[in-house]
Amino acid sequence: MIRYVSLNAFIALWSILMCLWGLAISLVDKDGRKVHFHCAVPWARVILRVCGIRVDVRGLENVDPGVPRIYMTNHQSFFDIFALLACLPVNFKFILKQELMKIPFLGPAMKKAGYIGIERDDPRKAVLSMKQAADRIKNGASVLIFPEGTRSPDGRLQTFKKGGFNLAIKAGCDIVPIGIRDSFRIAPKGSLRIRKGAFGLRIGRPVSLEGLGKRDTPQLMGQVRSEMLQQMEAEDVKTGGKANAAIKRHLMLIWLISSLLWAMPGGSEGYVMPIEQLIDRMTARFSGYHALIVDQTTHVLNPQDGETAQVVQERIWLSSPRTCRSQIIGRSEGRNGRSPEGSGEQALEKEAVTSGGLSRGQGCNTTFRWLLMSSERDDMLGFLSRLGVNIDAVTFARLDGRVVYRIGDRSVESPKLMIDRETYLPVLFRYVEPGVKDKKPVTVRFDNFKEVGSGWYPYRIDYTVEHEAAERLFLLNLRVNPSGENSFFEAAPENALPLPGTENLPDEKEEERINAAIRALKDKYGE
Repeated sequence: MIRYVSLNAFIALWSILMCLWGLAISLVDKDGRKVHFHCAVPWARVILRVCGIRVDVRGLENVDPGVPRIYMTNHQSFFDIFALLACLPVNFKFILKQELMKIPFLGPAMKKAGYIGIERDDPRKAVLSMKQAADRIKNGASVLIFPEGTRSPDGRLQTFKKGGFNLAIKAGCDIVPIGIRDSFRIAPKGSLRIRKGAFGLRIGRPVSLEGLGKRDTPQLMGQVRSEMLQQMEAEDVKTGGKANAAIKRHLMLIWLISSLLWAMPGGSEGYVMPIEQLIDRMTARFSGYHALIVDQTTHVLNPQDGETAQVVQERIWLSSPRTCRSQIIGRSEGRNGRSPEGSGEQALEKEAVTSGGLSRGQGCNTTFRWLLMSSERDDMLGFLSRLGVNIDAVTFARLDGRVVYRIGDRSVESPKLMIDRETYLPVLFRYVEPGVKDKKPVTVRFDNFKEVGSGWYPYRIDYTVEHEAAERLFLLNLRVNPSGENSFFEAAPENALPLPGTENLPDEKEEERINAAIRALKDKYGE
């Protein structure tokens, strides 16, 4: 009895504290994202830990935090809410009964988080609430619904209500079925008793609504119910035993402190995607690029004032991942007083042979472009590792006021790759190019991505090498996988250079070729 009373007292006090914290966060939070991830999520995780409850989660690969969806789950216990908040890596909005919105502290905090209350006894107000939920989905938020409408006393799946399915058809987004099993044994309906143990949470594959209309609602309800039952009937979850009391007290203290620190403004925002999944999403943006012909202007910037010192117009042929060749079309006379050096038929032509996209010369035309053409996850991970990026370090960071994924160490000088959280497009790439004696770090900023063919490509690139003049590249034209000019690639040597660190140094002929490429690059940019 003492345990039940103390746990319920802790939940009440902890809830009041976190609700106040959520209301404070909401002052700088427009869409409820920070309230959700910095208040609701740590609130739920601490309660589960203190109560000695373990949630066995499966199926996270079926979750896409960046895609608005409707998550539907069965309801057995009020601990379902804690489990969903703690384990589902999505900024979702609960649809719940309006009575909960009237609870002191908790109600206002849930409103600030963007949760939606439903007047179940007033059909007119319920319709308005569903319209509000549809608007949230169209604005990019996900919604979580208990289609049964209330908790099950014995764990069996009850009859579904149509409201959530009508909402899904109206919003036109997929439904993700979730099955919860045995949570009613932890905290039965109508009781304040809280038992230690474990229960299961299984996330199914999204159910597509493509081609479905309002008349198909019964069919959709049956399909989701079937999927949910399948998840509920998954393998048994082993009940957790009693934890050592001393260890548990220490863990509780650590969780309390870390949760408060986690909720501080400027921290990470929720679930960090595994690097394999993150790289897959990024490379999918460029998976159709096997060869490119790039027309661009390169602005060489004066390091003192950032003004253009010289403009070079060139055409670059790229064959991923082995070959890059370029042709200077012309140079404008810049502030440094240099005159144009060739145009049209007199343009200088040069060749830079690379391996894995790694340049052996001073130019910037190969390494970072290979990043935009690779479509294989393992190749990309190996490529990042060779350039000094710590692929074991993945977290959220901020770049120019927006949240990005950061692959690599935190320090400013460390090699890293930053990927936009919403689009999965690279926005910053910092590396140390192998084969360069002084090992000067290179920083590349990507901007103004546009859809080209089956992928995306940056129309502005800022290329900077430490203590050297920066370059700003503007894309004029891009041809993807050209068929009529492949002979240009075939002119390249058949034997490409080995990957850095995997083979012996190149022979004399290869050294000659590299030196020729370096001389051509010097002609391009000057001494």
